[in-house]
Amino acid sequence: MKNIKAAGKYTQKMWDAVSSIYEDTIAHPFVVQLAKGTLDKNNFAHFLSQDILYLKDDNLALDLLAEKAPNESEKQFFQMLAKDGLDIEKALHNEFLKYFDIEEAEEKSPAIEKYTSFLLNHSKNSVFALAAAALLPCFWVFSSVGNHILTIAEADNEYQMWIDTYHSEAYEQYTQRFIDIVERLSSAADEELHQEMLKAFTLSTQYELDFFEEVMKK
Repeated sequence: MKNIKAAGKYTQKMWDAVSSIYEDTIAHPFVVQLAKGTLDKNNFAHFLSQDILYLKDDNLALDLLAEKAPNESEKQFFQMLAKDGLDIEKALHNEFLKYFDIEEAEEKSPAIEKYTSFLLNHSKNSVFALAAAALLPCFWVFSSVGNHILTIAEADNEYQMWIDTYHSEAYEQYTQRFIDIVERLSSAADEELHQEMLKAFTLSTQYELDFFEEVMKK
């Protein structure tokens, strides 16, 4: 499975800044046990039910980001991401909860509440470049972790149906375009904004790992 690459020196700097977090993420018991099929169902149930709530806010954040876009092409791109995210959310709700016999969560967990509040705050209140940097890990890190899981997954394990959803050429193409956009925005940003973008990207990546930490405590 190919890696999703940085688009230039600015997004490479972002990825380098989170490399240790990413390594901790792919070595995390949640990722390893999911790939091997040994993850406790209670842990997976918490993950899946909360992921649906996460997607609802993430889709809203993408719609808000689209409204800040400086041109029609990027506006339509982020609107498309939000629509696709809504379709994924519906699929999770209608198919995966039933398949794995998991109940829908009524409230966001502390980790998801913290993460989505961060994303929505940036989408509502930050300039386009900073909001985009905050949302990029939702795609870049998720895609990279998903690709890693596919390389280590044991065939026909209990979570095979879920693992199979990680692979999507279209999703990887969307991610690459998102990276390209953030690279362009970073190259046009002054040093203060660039540092804010780097910080937001790093925090989002950490929040992804924090969610996995929470999952394994259930």
